[in-house]
Amino acid sequence: MSLFEDIDQRERAYAFAKTIDDIRLRYGKNSVLRESSHLPHSTARYRNSLTD
Repeated sequence: MSLFEDIDQRERAYAFAKTIDDIRLRYGKNSVLRESSHLPHSTARYRNSLTD
């Protein structure tokens, strides 16, 4: 813990990350991606399909 760190912001970030993890566990790795992962030259969706 730090005196200069916003605890509420850290808890919101943790809750957000947990929500994203829960969605990915339920619907698959490609369910939540950055918008840039949908561009034609992106490899994120392809790489995620290699480990299934």
